[in-house]
Amino acid sequence: MNQLTWKDKILFQIVPRIYVWVLRLFSLTIRKEYLHEEHPKQFWDQGRFIIFPFWHQRLLMMPFLRYSGRVGMMISQHRDGEFIARAVARFGVDSVRGSTTRGGLSALRGMIRFFRTGANLAITPDGPQGPKHVVQIGVIELARQTGAPILPVTYGASRKKELDSWDNFILPHPFCKVAYLWGEPLFVPRNADKDRMEECRLLLQERMRKITEEADRMFQRFS
Repeated sequence: MNQLTWKDKILFQIVPRIYVWVLRLFSLTIRKEYLHEEHPKQFWDQGRFIIFPFWHQRLLMMPFLRYSGRVGMMISQHRDGEFIARAVARFGVDSVRGSTTRGGLSALRGMIRFFRTGANLAITPDGPQGPKHVVQIGVIELARQTGAPILPVTYGASRKKELDSWDNFILPHPFCKVAYLWGEPLFVPRNADKDRMEECRLLLQERMRKITEEADRMFQRFS
């Protein structure tokens, strides 16, 4: 990211604090349900750590996901990523800067180092610019090099608004119900070649789309 102006420095100090304060208050109005937690729990009970990807579209309510242990999240080097990094830090999430489009190699190395300190990894595999709901290869390479299982996660909301953005970003309504869903684990072999990596990418993409559709179907009667 380019050198910050004094205005940016002020905004980066104030805006994330306001954002987190508002989001915490908003969350108090939301009824939350957590489904299929047995999938990640089997690893956490063994003292192991996981990679959990979720769509960029479902980013807003992810700070309230239940998990065990520390979490490091890959966050874009874009200017907006600085706001996100400072905000998630207030939820106890560490950030590794970079993405599939900018700083990808350094971010991948940073995520691997962070995982080896004993932590889970979170990533939006279609962010920060899409295409929507298309998994990029970075998360597969991350799993190959760390040996960590990939467990996708998503959420659905009983009432929500979809923004007119590249990912149709979701804003749940106050006083709605939000259901978090975990998917089954996916392992990427350390000796996986290019074809096997692509198979894993497509399988993860299919599973992420499937649990997202499941989450949305839960609330179709409210729409």
